[in-house]
Amino acid sequence: MSDTVRQDIIFKILKIASDNSDLSSDEQFNLAESGTQALFAQLVNEGAASSTGGDSDREKARTKRRMKKKDRNQRKEHVGRFFMRLMEKNIKKPELPDCLLPIFAKSVHATIGEDNYEAMSGKISRLLEFGEKKGYEYDQILDSKPGKTIAGEILKLYKDEMGSGSFEKQLKFSLDETLVKNIPNIENGADLNIEDTVSLAYNEFNKFLSNKAS
Repeated sequence: MSDTVRQDIIFKILKIASDNSDLSSDEQFNLAESGTQALFAQLVNEGAASSTGGDSDREKARTKRRMKKKDRNQRKEHVGRFFMRLMEKNIKKPELPDCLLPIFAKSVHATIGEDNYEAMSGKISRLLEFGEKKGYEYDQILDSKPGKTIAGEILKLYKDEMGSGSFEKQLKFSLDETLVKNIPNIENGADLNIEDTVSLAYNEFNKFLSNKAS
């Protein structure tokens, strides 16, 4: 009996339930039953279960699906994620709400420009693909030596391109806007001084850039 086939059946059932959430339980059950018949037949077929090559291919596909599901949100902004990895522990202070950190990551695209962004995105995609094949999790890839090297390259590009006079104004505006939207979700948000918090966030971010990016 193959563990891989059992896992494929579970994934299939979950997908059917997710794609048909508007249907009743009975209707979802019928769809799941018909949609997994072939997999159940494969599960009880000793010949298929003993096929090492088939199980290997399915295991790779299952691992890829799992990582894609876990990391799909991170991958949408993976250049920003690599950029922030070097500094998030340094600029994350008790006075700074977590909702502000993604703003720095999102600023990468506009700051370094489309060509640089695409070049970094390509490097990260190749690293992620290599890391997946080796079985590494997303955070392990971020913290690897190649991951830190790419992060350093992004950091240098960011430092080189942030000289525009409107950079500070635009970034502070984004921080302010995000903070205002998230105040209801922030502990003691009603007592938060928005202007001071935005200035602190920007100053800590700029301090790190000045110290680390040369």
